[in-house]
Amino acid sequence: MARKRVGNKRERIISAAARLFGDKGYHNTTTAEIAETANVAAGTIYIYFSSKEELLVAVFEEFLSAHMDRLRDGIAREQGPEKKLRRLLTLGLELMENNPDSARIFLSQLRQSTSMIKTVAKRSSRAYKDIIEEILEEGVREGVCRHMNASMTASMLFGAFQSVVLDWVADDCSYPLSGFADELSNFVLNGVGCHLTVETAGEHQ
Repeated sequence: MARKRVGNKRERIISAAARLFGDKGYHNTTTAEIAETANVAAGTIYIYFSSKEELLVAVFEEFLSAHMDRLRDGIAREQGPEKKLRRLLTLGLELMENNPDSARIFLSQLRQSTSMIKTVAKRSSRAYKDIIEEILEEGVREGVCRHMNASMTASMLFGAFQSVVLDWVADDCSYPLSGFADELSNFVLNGVGCHLTVETAGEHQ
């Protein structure tokens, strides 16, 4: 039973930190505020995390781990590169929309963070781009996408995704991000020369 209480405290600390980092920014948030929001004693934070920076890393890793798992599960259910790309982008926007605090941290605080945070973010970005690259290579093999440098194209497509999310964050997450899923998907699919099938085009009109 004690182990369960310990786990709950750690989860509450990470959840509180994500909300506060997203609302106030990493540098403007104190560990005392995190402890108060998590309803734990101030010293309890240091039982689980050696520093505020390590706590920020935990916030990143928890969000990104769940994010990547759901993306991979989602595209595994689809057949063909066209539907996989569309599903990947749709899920990506939905996950950001459903986790605005984490989205703010990931995009807004990244440039102000230390090398430890940037390493975590770089690893997660690489994982996302790897998924895109795998789908593009499948599309080229099957003849549904034009021949391309899949690695470079994946970086550009990931940049387009980030730009859409960044605009949303800059506007204080004030509109439904997932509403742009079809537009972004069609832009990406047309850009890689993936001719939309009649069936799929009809599904997303």
